[in-house]
Amino acid sequence: MSRTFVIETSDQRERLIAFLKARDLPMQVEYGPVREHRSISQNNRLWALHSLASRETGYSPDELHDLMLCKFFGTKAIDFGGVKKIVPLKRSSARDKKEFREFLENVETFYASELGVWLGKED
Repeated sequence: MSRTFVIETSDQRERLIAFLKARDLPMQVEYGPVREHRSISQNNRLWALHSLASRETGYSPDELHDLMLCKFFGTKAIDFGGVKKIVPLKRSSARDKKEFREFLENVETFYASELGVWLGKED
């Protein structure tokens, strides 16, 4: 089982140390700054855009999502079991709020300029 702890006070840090001391070894611990994940509203807006673009292109929202990931994050070729496929270098689900916002803005700008598709501020 994997867990994430956000430590904001010295008391929380001490509790985490006590928690870790009580656990069996070996264990894996990752340390880093707090990462703000994309928001639900950001994700909903992205998929609403993909749905609008889908009506214009005939591609499914999932297909458009992968195409936009490839366009804005780059690609790599994979070959497994004789099947070759081009895949995006990054997935949107692993982006923090800032990087997801930049991706969303790029997608929205591309769809507006290429397809005449966009959402209003409240959509």
